[in-house]
Amino acid sequence: MDLTRGVYSEPEDTLLTSRALDYLSAGPVDVVDLIGHICNLPRAPRIVAEHMAHAMFAGRREFVCGLDGRWMIERGSGKQEAGGGKREAGSGKGETGRNAGLAARVPHPASRFPSINEPLDKLSYVVVDTETTGGRSWLGDRITEIAAVVVRNGEIVELYETLVNPQRSIPPFVTQLTNITWDMVKDAPTFDRVAPDVMRVLEGNVFVAHNATFDWRFLTTELSRSTGRQLAGRRLCTVKIARKVLPQLPRRSLDYVAPYYGIEIRNRHRAAGDALATAKCLLRMMSDLADRGCGTWSDLQTLLRTPPGRRKKRRASGLPTPVTRDTTA
Repeated sequence: MDLTRGVYSEPEDTLLTSRALDYLSAGPVDVVDLIGHICNLPRAPRIVAEHMAHAMFAGRREFVCGLDGRWMIERGSGKQEAGGGKREAGSGKGETGRNAGLAARVPHPASRFPSINEPLDKLSYVVVDTETTGGRSWLGDRITEIAAVVVRNGEIVELYETLVNPQRSIPPFVTQLTNITWDMVKDAPTFDRVAPDVMRVLEGNVFVAHNATFDWRFLTTELSRSTGRQLAGRRLCTVKIARKVLPQLPRRSLDYVAPYYGIEIRNRHRAAGDALATAKCLLRMMSDLADRGCGTWSDLQTLLRTPPGRRKKRRASGLPTPVTRDTTA
């Protein structure tokens, strides 16, 4: 499976990897010099330096080892600083060596960037919904339920759902909205136990959600807490797509988009019910996009980046208006 077609996970940045990125921004460097700089281990034995580098950069798509044993930043990873940095004369290579190292690099398995002209109907998607103890992942709110619906070749092919023990109380107003109580989750698995299954469903699929930033943020926070890794890759927000495809709707919440397409939302504000409804809406919106000539990933990104047209302001009426509320209090 080519994970770069969709979601994958990667280790979080650390102080050492940040130092490595800064040092390699000037070009390829020998592994002994690299480990000597970032770990303060000058003249480390080569076999030790190689072992440390491979362990430190395992799974990190931005670091590449060349056939000559030198490390560099993969072009197109988005991590290479513009213009590069400067390195002391004794520790780096000249311009000729730098070009040679790039030519001899060993491609990382995840460095094959997919074509921007991929047809949308050839990609697979995973539509995600999470229920949580609140809306602030950065202040300790946790996931109580997650559902992921895999969409492939225009069909729903898999549904994954599970309750999650958030390891904290659920506020009454959240229970009132979702009907998820502490008794329902107290014996459910914690996120670290379901993380492998969650990543199995996500990996290689384009991440989709209704208000994708919310679900992406919570999943990344939980994944970071339990595994030290973070989500990366392609994602789509069906709210943003709806703004382009359904401009006539007064709102783009699921309560408006689903009824427009005649889609019933079963178990509203539960993960599986909302995810399934969103997946069905996605399929209908993809059909609408195709009818508009938007058939590739590049087409869709261009459409989503297009600013909305400016509405003309109505001129204020000169006629008196009725009083609809008490303004004397």
